[in-house]
Amino acid sequence: MQYLLSGIELHPDKGFGITADAYYKSAEHLRTNHFENYDSTQQAEMPQSFLYRHAIELYLKSLIIIFHKELKIKYGTVPFDSEEPEIFGNNQWRKLYTCHFIDELYFYWLNNLLLPNIKLLQSSAPHGDWQENLEIKNLLKVICAYDQDSSYFRYPITKNSSLDSKKYTMQKFKATNLENFIKEIQEQKRNSSGGSITMLLVDDEDNIVNAFKREENVLTEVRDALREVAYYLHCIHIMTRVTLCQGM
Repeated sequence: MQYLLSGIELHPDKGFGITADAYYKSAEHLRTNHFENYDSTQQAEMPQSFLYRHAIELYLKSLIIIFHKELKIKYGTVPFDSEEPEIFGNNQWRKLYTCHFIDELYFYWLNNLLLPNIKLLQSSAPHGDWQENLEIKNLLKVICAYDQDSSYFRYPITKNSSLDSKKYTMQKFKATNLENFIKEIQEQKRNSSGGSITMLLVDDEDNIVNAFKREENVLTEVRDALREVAYYLHCIHIMTRVTLCQGM
């Protein structure tokens, strides 16, 4: 595990993997160590989702560079040890650093580097577990339906305007009038051990103009998929560094 303490200039993947580790561990820290007033803070889960998402991208770029270099597989237009690695997609080779689509990165690594070279990997790094995890492609579909290009959890609004509202903590709902709403709240309180956060905006005559309620489970499927894929690639990255890169 020399790569953990050696300078990035010595790393075969140009530091993508060790940087991915930092993003992954930061996401894990945020997930298990909530800051003060976390439960009443809007968009509190977005930073950890972004960190998981970015870790996934960096891990995949690390793996692509390492597999090309260690297995001596030439890129399309440059040698395997080029300072400007490439990726093949949409019937053309382009610079790896310009690709931010994690599904494209994953399927390039899987179909062009991992699966065609299983025997070579088993020979070069016999202690590695070189096989496909079939569940990952399904999880990536869930993630990329919302965040293919790393913008969804980074900004409050994106080009996917129809999906943006689904990540908002305070969800708009329709409320009839203030008196009936208070009765509903009192009834919910009697039937529930927990509380909730609601914001009502009323006019001068106490008519409800807008109503918002904190959603406790925002995009849980996407959140869980991000964490699971990030953990998988975290483990694959460690295995690759130890077995294929001899600890570097």
